[in-house]
Amino acid sequence: MSKHQARPLACWDMVEGLEPFAIYEESDVQERAHGIAVAMGLPYVVRERRRDDGLAGMTTSAAAAAGIRFVHQDLGLVGSLSTVENLALTNGYRTGFAGRIHWRSEVEKALEAVRHLGFADIDVKAPVETLSPAQRSTVAIARALVGWERSVHLLVLDEPTATLPGDDVQRLFDVIHLLKSKGISILYVSHHLDEVFELADRVTVLRDGRKVTTTPVSELDHDKLIELIVGHRIEETTVSVSSRQEEAVLEIWGLRGGSLRNLDMTVYPGEIVGLAGITGSGRENVLGLITGQIPRIGGTVTVGGLHVDNYEPRSALKAGISFVTAERALRGSIGGMGVRENLTIGDVGRHFVGGRLRHAKERQETQDWIRRLDIKASSTESPIGALSGGNQQKVMFAKAMRLGPRVFLLDEPTQGIDVGAKDQIHQLIDSAATDGMAVLVASTDTEELVRLCHRVLVLVEGQLQRQLVGDEVTLENIQHTQLHTSGRAS
Repeated sequence: MSKHQARPLACWDMVEGLEPFAIYEESDVQERAHGIAVAMGLPYVVRERRRDDGLAGMTTSAAAAAGIRFVHQDLGLVGSLSTVENLALTNGYRTGFAGRIHWRSEVEKALEAVRHLGFADIDVKAPVETLSPAQRSTVAIARALVGWERSVHLLVLDEPTATLPGDDVQRLFDVIHLLKSKGISILYVSHHLDEVFELADRVTVLRDGRKVTTTPVSELDHDKLIELIVGHRIEETTVSVSSRQEEAVLEIWGLRGGSLRNLDMTVYPGEIVGLAGITGSGRENVLGLITGQIPRIGGTVTVGGLHVDNYEPRSALKAGISFVTAERALRGSIGGMGVRENLTIGDVGRHFVGGRLRHAKERQETQDWIRRLDIKASSTESPIGALSGGNQQKVMFAKAMRLGPRVFLLDEPTQGIDVGAKDQIHQLIDSAATDGMAVLVASTDTEELVRLCHRVLVLVEGQLQRQLVGDEVTLENIQHTQLHTSGRAS
């Protein structure tokens, strides 16, 4: 939905229980946001040309009255509040004499809302920040659907699986199928191609702010959809495995902490090693334990023989470790700052001259990185939040790579970005290894690990279950091993 074509949602030809998909290329992310904002009744495109056909005069209350509900990628939940309280933020509390809240009734209502979506395991009194990603997504959907029997006709889901671990995605899909069976139309915005074929009846592809096509999913295959999204074919790349001539750069022995019970591993210069495993396997804790963001219970980490102190991020940086987090908006970038400030904040000292920070030098270095990584930004001062997800991720890569690391750690490096930007990020990772960095990638995207890695370590129940090398690195081997259906520790 383009900002230049802000039309009523009838343009998607919605019918009960039909799911049109909106698949977008990264350069279109702002235009997609404009379209959703107009549907919500937000004053997002006040200065843009709009047709007088319904949405132009819509307000948020009118959108709600029309039966349109929204769940955004960031969910819009207040982490310190419970499910009960988050639902009440939108729908209000039931009160009695003197305005006293009927808490028992509110708890029962919240329980019914999440049970209706198949999540009876949610503690509705606990802060939502303590819930799993899938449970938080369910709370956001439950909040949007309160009173759905009476008034909800259309549910807009914006990147609902962007931050979900792989094993939680299916639970969300079950919720979507349930809602579809109840006659609710769903507008599902995503860049995950497997979700298109899993969920959608029809798909609309957006690129450069314009609609490319709307077509039944049954008429597409994976390669054709990719070509429609990026405008050209993406060639397959294979990973070659060479014999090791150098000593390991990163060495880990007996690492324990979080859900990780024990891990020994090494990474060599120029090598890309993957970490696979379902949520709870320990995979999600490894990089935090290495970089000092999570305290170790035991074990040692060394980089080129230099010891990395426990729970000391500064020690990891000093040893030559750079880290790109999976949560770039929350932990990787500072939303109120621009591209330049976010890119150089890891080491501003190099631009201090005579006790003053030389912004001109900062801007020049930032511009060099923008050219080098093909970052799409109008200027070095553009707010980081104005960039698409793929370009924000490139800024995070530049911030890490400018430190000249010996070890490059990447947590879900292509989470929340489209297939075209994903290919560019993969090329950056390849280049980092070619330049001699030891690269360690933790990912729930099995295809990504197969595409990138010389070796993959599969973790099960906190321990190394199997090491896959070269031709052993396949989708089948990774998936079977992480589900503990085949393989033995090696």
